[in-house]
Amino acid sequence: MNAASRLGAHTALWGLAVALLAPGAGCGEAAVPATAPTAPRATLVLEPPEIGIGGVAVVELAVVTPPDHHARPFQPPPEIPGFWLLDAETLPVEKHPGRWVHRTRIRIRAREVGRFVWPAGSVAIESPDGKVAALALAALPLVVTSVLLELPDRSTPFGARSLPAPRDGAGRWGAAGAGAAAALAAVALVALVRRTIQRRTRPATLPPKPPEPPWIRARAELRKAGAATSADPLAAAHLIAVALRRYMAGRFGADAPARTTEELRAAAPPFAATSCWPVFLAILHDLDAIRFRPEAQAGERAIVSERVGALLEQAKAFVEDSIPPEDRT
Repeated sequence: MNAASRLGAHTALWGLAVALLAPGAGCGEAAVPATAPTAPRATLVLEPPEIGIGGVAVVELAVVTPPDHHARPFQPPPEIPGFWLLDAETLPVEKHPGRWVHRTRIRIRAREVGRFVWPAGSVAIESPDGKVAALALAALPLVVTSVLLELPDRSTPFGARSLPAPRDGAGRWGAAGAGAAAALAAVALVALVRRTIQRRTRPATLPPKPPEPPWIRARAELRKAGAATSADPLAAAHLIAVALRRYMAGRFGADAPARTTEELRAAAPPFAATSCWPVFLAILHDLDAIRFRPEAQAGERAIVSERVGALLEQAKAFVEDSIPPEDRT
């Protein structure tokens, strides 16, 4: 599918979503203030509508409710056939006259070619009087295409390009090229002498400040997660996971921020992090079990907060144990 077709399909899909969610208005009718819908509505939208293997797409959930109604945090399916789940983000509520729009953005990466389906589910809606109702959510088709279709006739990998063959009369231009090169060399030499003189006459500057050690930043981010554990344990779990991934990238050069836990488990760890790599993956696995699995968040907040607090202490101990001995205080 070319770019124009993809743009057209995506525009049509968003138009359908808007038509399903927005209050109706006849063609040619004058604009009137929006009124509250008789019942909450929800839809899923995929961008782009077709994904190449290895590509990242965004699945966005939009839920429209009457004012003062709340959509509980949407939890993606624990497994999505053909895809890796990268992350999920709840966006701020858009409050319009007569309706509120609740949106959740989920990033996925295609790992298999074929046609798949985002499974049907439900969204919990809470009314102002505290009553909770389940809003059904239809399944979403997912299509993953091969990037080989863009070059159907190519059977060999791209290699180094060879230099073009010399043209007739190259000898005539050799002398001219040599003269031009000599002139450029003379100009460069003059510029080099000028820069040397300027450096000698320029006052000495202080050396650049060394970068902040990664464990200093990790300690600050984990303290921030600890402050949020009681009020919002789910947000605290996200902060702990991000802090650990950043720490492993800064401390050992691991490509941790851009990969899922499953991808990190399948990849070879950095040489210096071989011994601590299993502990790092175990903490991430337990955090993912809280962040992305609805059944792990179904209990009381106090229980979830206690689990997150225990993982926070494990993360702090992991950072302290992996600091170089000469930098420990």
